[in-house]
Parts: sequence; structure tokens; C-alpha cells
Amino acid sequence: MYMKDRQAEKIIEILSKEHSYYKDLLELSNKKKSIVIEGKVSELDKIVRVEQNMIFDLGQLEKIREQEVQKLCAMLQLEGRTNVAELIKHLPQQLSAQLKSLQQELGDTITALQNVNNLNGQLIQQSLDYIEYSVNMITSAGPANSLYEDLKGVSKGTESKKRLFDTKV
Repeated sequence: MYMKDRQAEKIIEILSKEHSYYKDLLELSNKKKSIVIEGKVSELDKIVRVEQNMIFDLGQLEKIREQEVQKLCAMLQLEGRTNVAELIKHLPQQLSAQLKSLQQELGDTITALQNVNNLNGQLIQQSLDYIEYSVNMITSAGPANSLYEDLKGVSKGTESKKRLFDTKV
């Protein structure tokens, strides 16, 4: 039973590291919100780069966690792909309580991160919409038909409107 407990502790340690990364990502996302509101593009770029590195590291941790979970499943003789919720049922009380608590905290942090990221996405979309509107206003506010313009398009009574952004990202 000692090896199984040790393996479960490894999983708990990895999940703790993942939770720490997610909390850091949440903090960065909150900073990103104020930076988007203030329109500080260079600072936003820096934060996005840091986030990308953290997400890469999280992916590596996730791979390791999956491997360790599979090892524990083999030790516990559990068949198929087993998740943390299923493992909790097969561990001693102390380890299962620790794992369950960590799972809840991690879920709460991820939910908060999703909410902040959704808000940031909406703020960025509003900024892009405003930029598109402004550029379209500037490009359509040129001089009225001048004497030296090519009037081919205008002779039919239709004016072609210039748009710099025709599609949304």
C-alpha cells in the first residue's frame, strides 16, 4: 500500500503545481483586463507572451500528471482511462480528502479564469469594433467628388465605399 500512497502523493504534488500556475494565470488575466481597458498594447503583448510560456509549462505538467495517474491506476488495478474523481474512491481517507479538496480549488480557479478571459475577449472585441468603425469613418470622410476624379463608378449612381476591414477575426 505504501507505493500506492507515494504515487498518489506525486499526483497531488503535480496538481498543486498546476493549481499554482492557474492562479498565476488568473492574476495575469486580471492585469490584462485593466491593460485592455487602458489600451496599453505593448504591455498586453508582454502579458500574452508570459501566458503562452505558462500554458506550455501547464501542458507539460498535464502530460506528466496523466502518466502518473495511469501508473496509479495500474497499481490499483483499475481498467481504462480513469480520472481523479474515480481515483478518490480508491485511495485512503487522508489522500482522497486532500485530492478532493485540491480538485475543488482547481475547478474554482479554472472557472474564475474562464470568466475573466470571457470578459477580456468581449473587451478586445469592443476595441476592435471601435477601431474598425473609426477607420471606416476616416476612409469614407474624404473629399466629395472632385473635378479630376474618375467618375466611372459614380455615373451609375452608386458610390463604392472603401473598407479596410471586411472580415472579423
